[in-house]
Amino acid sequence: MTGKTETCYSFTVQTLNVHLSDLREGTTAKVRSIVGPKWFRERILELGLLPGITVTVVKKTPLGGPVVVEFLTQRLALSRKEAHWIHVDVLS
Repeated sequence: MTGKTETCYSFTVQTLNVHLSDLREGTTAKVRSIVGPKWFRERILELGLLPGITVTVVKKTPLGGPVVVEFLTQRLALSRKEAHWIHVDVLS
């Protein structure tokens, strides 16, 4: 009797809910989703910050000041609250 044995591995990948405001300077991430009020989502989408876009945190000012991010060919300063509404997947 000959038989074939196969080993299957099953695992679940759990992604963390990471906000743009949580990242350190120099970190690169991919935008997963944008939440928050409608006016904010519309403004961000008009600026070209869409889900799937890669962003890099350029500057994070101390004491809760703005977060400066770079994407495509532009830089954008966001308040910490606004940066918290952008969910990302960390790349590096």
